[in-house]
Amino acid sequence: MPGPGTPGHRRPVAERRVEPVPVPVISPVVAPGVPDPGPPDFRRVRRAMLRQGEGDRVPLFELSVHRKHREAILGRPIAGLADEVAFWQAAGYDFVSIRAGVRSVVRGYHPAVAAWKDARQKSGPPDTVCRQDRCRGGWVSEEGALIADRDDFRSFPWPAPHELGGYGDYADLEEHLRSLAGLLPAGMKVLVQLGYLFMGAWQLMGFENFCLKLADEPDLVGDVLDWLGASQLAVLEFLLQHDCVGAIWLPDDLCYNSGPVVSPRVYRRIVYPWYVRIVARCHAAGLPVGLHSDGDLTRLLPDLVDCGFDAIHPFEPPMNDIVAVKRQWGGRIAVAGNVDLKNTLCAGTPADVEAEVRQKVAALAPGGGWLLGSSNSIPDFVPVENYRALLAASLAYGRFGGAQHPGLRRAVCSVA
Repeated sequence: MPGPGTPGHRRPVAERRVEPVPVPVISPVVAPGVPDPGPPDFRRVRRAMLRQGEGDRVPLFELSVHRKHREAILGRPIAGLADEVAFWQAAGYDFVSIRAGVRSVVRGYHPAVAAWKDARQKSGPPDTVCRQDRCRGGWVSEEGALIADRDDFRSFPWPAPHELGGYGDYADLEEHLRSLAGLLPAGMKVLVQLGYLFMGAWQLMGFENFCLKLADEPDLVGDVLDWLGASQLAVLEFLLQHDCVGAIWLPDDLCYNSGPVVSPRVYRRIVYPWYVRIVARCHAAGLPVGLHSDGDLTRLLPDLVDCGFDAIHPFEPPMNDIVAVKRQWGGRIAVAGNVDLKNTLCAGTPADVEAEVRQKVAALAPGGGWLLGSSNSIPDFVPVENYRALLAASLAYGRFGGAQHPGLRRAVCSVA
């Protein structure tokens, strides 16, 4: 394990107390063009993830919705945490999705990492400066590297688990959760994204360098991934102290559209053992846990099911046949997402969105075990009217027993 910042060397979780927060009264928001979803009920999400039958309607699901769309649905700028909660409720979700853990580190914008990068850029040799210039904040380039070798690993400012904030919407995770708990309406929970184990390792090391080190210095790759896994497991212990947390999701892209990014043997050796530990801890605490991975999951699916995940998202089309996956594996995992982001949500019309939602509901809703959403996320290039159509059609047609939402035609016609 790494020396500086190793989670095991930090203050035990039991010493951290969660103070109760008074619950304010928040008026519900009705989103224009979207049927009134009614009160949130996280039991829908839990029932679907745990494959416990149908309930009243298919739960809506997204891990990420761009701010432009959140504000469009809310009908006003998002000015704070109360507005974030209001959006997720008005759109029909039974949870608020947040990120936690190591993502700010691997993307390079955690304050300690940003300061470390700046210091190296000012004092390092030209090749170091050039290397760091290619690794700025957002998506990490394939050739850029924060940790190129063992010396970088030793000098890297590994944050302690309780220091893993650094996000734009909050600095301290536990304070953020306390604030959220005070804003959530009855029946609503928080879905927390951890993940970033495989992705985190290659983003820290640079993809080209990561692949070379898998062959030339596999112990370094293992040490980086072990820090990420141990950190996320420690952050999970903080999360488990908060009753507002209803589920954990691990975003970790493992596949291209053509199949696994690296050999499945690599995942079995250094990634899946951490999945198993995180899943086991969630289950011991009574929380369902899901995985997100882009690409064609066919070759990895048996291993991922064996890791114990309750649900997997998003089975991107056309590489994955989500209906066949549910038929084969539906007794062991729930499926989530799959409304085509590229061809329908981005390039289609509201009528196209409505038609695909109806088709997916007919094929996937019976028996439960499906969460309805896009085949990735809602990025800024999805037309707002198509996202509104996704919500309207999902709420209208996603009711079990063949019942349609009473606001169906009004809602669908308003976005067509």
